Amino acid sequence: MEKYIIIGQIINTHGHKGGLKIYPLTDDPGRFLALKKVFIRRTEKVEEYTVDTVQLYQKFVLLTLKEIPDMNEAERFKNLYLEIPREEVSPLPAGSFYIFQLMGLAIYEEERYLGKLTDVLKTGSNDVFVVKTPDEKEIYLPALKSVITRVDFNSGRIEVKVPPGLLD
Repeated sequence: MEKYIIIGQIINTHGHKGGLKIYPLTDDPGRFLALKKVFIRRTEKVEEYTVDTVQLYQKFVLLTLKEIPDMNEAERFKNLYLEIPREEVSPLPAGSFYIFQLMGLAIYEEERYLGKLTDVLKTGSNDVFVVKTPDEKEIYLPALKSVITRVDFNSGRIEVKVPPGLLD
């Protein structure tokens, strides 16, 4: 299980003092305002950085890190990802889950094994679960309460009620 969770991608520099322009990969960009430290992965090495300033700007986050003194140094971070330790994710309301928690869980309709959850598509109206079947095909299930009936982390499974005609 991955120790860190990606919360944003560094897409550019910002200003001449080493600022970074971040595209947030979270439903709550405001979570950046509470950050004290972030982690940035270069290949397999993860390095810790101290957050200096955070500003929300349009759909982006402008961030300065104490260890990045100028724009030349900031250039080296373009296209890398900001991560936080898994245990620092914000709590969710009961019955809500982070996508990373669901990935890889087995999908069952009653006792019938359908496959493993491999992706979640954001469509705007509702998410769609992508399930890889044992024969390597994909099933697309709408992530609705009427379809996703139970998530059980202890048994590693998600129980579903497939809408009529979806698998025909």
